[in-house]
Amino acid sequence: MRSPVDVLFGRVGGLKKSEIARRNVPCYKHVIEKDGEKLSLCILIDSGKLYRFPYEGIKGIESLGIKARYLRGEMEHLRLREFQPGLCRYVERAEKAG
Repeated sequence: MRSPVDVLFGRVGGLKKSEIARRNVPCYKHVIEKDGEKLSLCILIDSGKLYRFPYEGIKGIESLGIKARYLRGEMEHLRLREFQPGLCRYVERAEKAG
C-alpha cells in the first residue's frame, strides 16, 4: 500500500515513477521453458539485465510496483540470458544444469 507521502512525491515501491519508466524497456523474446519454446514478454532493465515479465495483464500503479521490484533486484529468479538473437533461457536453471 502506498502512503500519502509516496503519492504526494510520485513514488511507487520506493522509486519515482519517472525513474521506473526510464530504466526499463519491454520487449518480446523467444524463451526456452520446461514445456518448450514460447514467445514471451520480457523486460530489459538498465540496458543490461533481461528478465521474463509474466504479469502481462496488470496495468497502472500495480504494474509500476512490480517493475520497481525488478529494479531493486527481487526478481532474480526470472533473469534471462540471450544466447542467440531473440532466443533466451533462464540464467539460474542453465547454471544448475551445467
